[in-house]
Amino acid sequence: MRFLATGMDSHVLEWSQEKFGLAPKYCDMALGVIEDGELVGSAFFHAWNGPDIELSYYGPNTLTLGIYRSLMRIAVNSFGVSRVTIRTARNNKTMTRGIKKLGFEFEGIRHHGYGKYDAIMYGLYGEKLARLAGKAVH
Repeated sequence: MRFLATGMDSHVLEWSQEKFGLAPKYCDMALGVIEDGELVGSAFFHAWNGPDIELSYYGPNTLTLGIYRSLMRIAVNSFGVSRVTIRTARNNKTMTRGIKKLGFEFEGIRHHGYGKYDAIMYGLYGEKLARLAGKAVH
Protein backbone atom coordinates (compact mmCIF):
# COMPACT_ATOMS: atom_id res chain seq x y z
CA MET A 1 0.00 0.00 0.00
CA ARG A 2 1.25 3.46 -0.90
CA PHE A 3 0.74 6.57 1.17
CA LEU A 4 1.91 10.17 1.35
CA ALA A 5 4.32 11.29 4.04
CA THR A 6 4.80 14.91 5.07
CA GLY A 7 7.42 16.73 7.11
CA MET A 8 10.46 15.52 5.20
CA ASP A 9 10.75 18.22 2.54
CA SER A 10 14.55 18.40 2.29
CA HIS A 11 14.91 14.60 2.18
CA VAL A 12 12.27 14.30 -0.57
CA LEU A 13 13.91 17.12 -2.58
CA GLU A 14 17.33 15.47 -2.33
CA TRP A 15 15.96 12.02 -3.18
CA SER A 16 14.14 13.35 -6.26
CA GLN A 17 17.22 15.18 -7.45
CA GLU A 18 19.39 12.07 -7.05
CA LYS A 19 16.85 9.60 -8.46
CA PHE A 20 15.44 11.61 -11.37
CA GLY A 21 17.84 14.51 -11.77
CA LEU A 22 14.81 16.75 -11.31
CA ALA A 23 13.18 18.62 -8.49
CA PRO A 24 11.95 22.16 -8.05
CA LYS A 25 14.57 24.49 -6.62
CA TYR A 26 11.96 25.77 -4.19
CA CYS A 27 8.69 24.26 -3.11
CA ASP A 28 5.86 25.17 -0.78
CA MET A 29 5.51 21.54 0.35
CA ALA A 30 7.20 18.27 -0.54
CA LEU A 31 5.54 14.91 0.06
CA GLY A 32 7.07 11.48 -0.16
CA VAL A 33 5.24 8.51 -1.63
CA ILE A 34 6.04 5.58 0.64
CA GLU A 35 5.61 1.90 -0.16
CA ASP A 36 6.88 -0.89 2.09
CA GLY A 37 8.82 1.67 4.12
CA GLU A 38 10.69 2.96 1.06
CA LEU A 39 10.46 6.28 -0.74
CA VAL A 40 9.22 5.44 -4.26
CA GLY A 41 7.84 8.76 -5.47
CA SER A 42 7.56 12.42 -4.63
CA ALA A 43 5.10 15.25 -5.05
CA PHE A 44 5.82 18.95 -4.82
CA PHE A 45 3.49 21.88 -4.44
CA HIS A 46 5.17 25.03 -5.73
CA ALA A 47 4.47 28.40 -7.35
CA TRP A 48 1.57 29.01 -4.94
CA ASN A 49 0.10 32.43 -5.59
CA GLY A 50 -3.11 32.29 -3.54
CA PRO A 51 -5.78 30.85 -5.84
CA ASP A 52 -3.43 28.60 -7.89
CA ILE A 53 -0.69 26.14 -7.07
CA GLU A 54 1.46 24.00 -9.34
CA LEU A 55 1.91 20.29 -8.66
CA SER A 56 4.90 18.24 -9.80
CA TYR A 57 5.07 14.48 -9.38
CA TYR A 58 8.00 12.10 -9.80
CA GLY A 59 7.83 8.31 -9.61
CA PRO A 60 6.96 6.12 -12.57
CA ASN A 61 4.10 3.71 -11.91
CA THR A 62 3.54 4.98 -8.36
CA LEU A 63 0.67 7.42 -8.83
CA THR A 64 -2.72 6.03 -7.79
CA LEU A 65 -6.17 7.59 -7.74
CA GLY A 66 -6.01 7.61 -3.93
CA ILE A 67 -2.74 9.54 -3.94
CA TYR A 68 -4.13 11.99 -6.50
CA ARG A 69 -7.21 12.57 -4.36
CA SER A 70 -5.02 13.09 -1.29
CA LEU A 71 -2.91 15.63 -3.19
CA MET A 72 -6.03 17.54 -4.27
CA ARG A 73 -7.33 17.53 -0.66
CA ILE A 74 -4.01 18.97 0.51
CA ALA A 75 -4.11 21.62 -2.22
CA VAL A 76 -7.62 22.70 -1.26
CA ASN A 77 -7.45 22.29 2.53
CA SER A 78 -3.86 23.37 3.25
CA PHE A 79 -3.37 26.01 0.57
CA GLY A 80 -6.97 27.10 -0.03
CA VAL A 81 -6.59 27.08 -3.81
CA SER A 82 -9.33 27.12 -6.37
CA ARG A 83 -7.19 25.56 -9.10
CA VAL A 84 -4.23 23.22 -9.50
CA THR A 85 -1.85 23.48 -12.45
CA ILE A 86 0.14 20.52 -13.78
CA ARG A 87 2.62 20.43 -16.59
CA THR A 88 4.26 17.44 -18.13
CA ALA A 89 6.59 16.73 -21.01
CA ARG A 90 4.78 16.75 -24.32
CA ASN A 91 6.01 13.21 -25.07
CA ASN A 92 4.79 11.75 -21.73
CA LYS A 93 1.70 10.08 -23.19
CA THR A 94 0.99 7.99 -20.07
CA MET A 95 0.75 11.09 -17.86
CA THR A 96 -1.25 13.12 -20.37
CA ARG A 97 -3.85 10.35 -20.68
CA GLY A 98 -4.07 9.99 -16.90
CA ILE A 99 -4.36 13.72 -16.29
CA LYS A 100 -7.26 14.02 -18.73
CA LYS A 101 -9.09 11.09 -17.11
CA LEU A 102 -8.93 12.92 -13.77
CA GLY A 103 -10.58 15.99 -15.23
CA PHE A 104 -7.58 18.22 -15.91
CA GLU A 105 -8.10 20.40 -18.97
CA PHE A 106 -5.50 21.17 -21.61
CA GLU A 107 -4.48 24.82 -21.40
CA GLY A 108 -1.52 25.18 -23.69
CA ILE A 109 2.04 24.39 -24.58
CA ARG A 110 5.07 25.95 -22.95
CA HIS A 111 7.69 25.65 -25.66
CA HIS A 112 11.04 24.48 -24.31
CA GLY A 113 9.46 24.20 -20.85
CA TYR A 114 11.87 21.35 -20.10
CA GLY A 115 14.96 22.64 -21.86
CA LYS A 116 14.82 21.31 -25.40
CA TYR A 117 11.47 19.60 -24.72
CA ASP A 118 8.06 21.26 -24.70
CA ALA A 119 5.77 21.13 -21.67
CA ILE A 120 2.01 20.72 -21.83
CA MET A 121 -0.01 22.70 -19.28
CA TYR A 122 -3.20 21.40 -17.65
CA GLY A 123 -5.54 22.92 -15.09
CA LEU A 124 -8.10 21.52 -12.66
CA TYR A 125 -10.53 23.92 -11.01
CA GLY A 126 -14.08 24.53 -9.87
CA GLU A 127 -16.39 21.58 -9.35
CA LYS A 128 -13.91 19.08 -10.79
CA LEU A 129 -11.27 20.06 -8.23
CA ALA A 130 -13.82 20.06 -5.41
CA ARG A 131 -15.03 16.56 -6.31
CA LEU A 132 -11.53 15.13 -6.57
CA ALA A 133 -10.65 16.76 -3.23
CA GLY A 134 -13.75 15.23 -1.64
CA LYS A 135 -15.54 18.53 -1.07
CA ALA A 136 -19.31 18.86 -1.30
CA VAL A 137 -20.34 20.57 -4.53
CA HIS A 138 -23.40 22.83 -4.38
